[in-house]
Amino acid sequence: MNRMVRKPIVFSVILAISMISQSAAHAVFYDLTDEQITQAVEYGQKNKDHDYVFFLAEWVSTSKDWYEWAAINTKFSIVAYESKNAALAGKTLTDEEITQFMFEAEGIFSFQVVLYGSSPDFTKDYHAVLLYGDKPIQPVLEQNDMNAKMMNIGLRKPSYYRAICRYDFPNYFVDPNAEVILVIISPLHKERRFFFNLGGIR
Repeated sequence: MNRMVRKPIVFSVILAISMISQSAAHAVFYDLTDEQITQAVEYGQKNKDHDYVFFLAEWVSTSKDWYEWAAINTKFSIVAYESKNAALAGKTLTDEEITQFMFEAEGIFSFQVVLYGSSPDFTKDYHAVLLYGDKPIQPVLEQNDMNAKMMNIGLRKPSYYRAICRYDFPNYFVDPNAEVILVIISPLHKERRFFFNLGGIR
């Protein structure tokens, strides 16, 4: 899910996510109907000039300290995001492109996570798990960022390194209206938790 973080995210704008009104409950669409595909394409086109953080707010969860965050890729969000990019380039997605983008999300929850640490490879031995009810789901893909970029996050702390990691989980048997928790675990057992209400996103 590198597509969701192709542009840097400004820390001060991340805080605004908490103030953005969420859409009415939708529940994650595991398969998109023609009507839902049209809605996703139109969402991207109509909101092409919006900041990426506001555009993706429906699919983003922030940590308790607000500067680390995770975004979930769904078929709807991917098509909407790519439609936005296409519209900015004066283009429209083709049916073949839409099919390919949806295929990439088939059967998985894919998360892109922005984390901060004290060295370029601080996520080297990080592990992720997805909590669904009382069941932990193990990832089918873990991509820890070994070349984090130095950044100043403006919290009266020394410059930290920002890592962009990806974690994919199977979504079989997960209720599309459920709440799930993405847990990132460091070797010292420090946890970062990101809550997602699947019933409130598309």
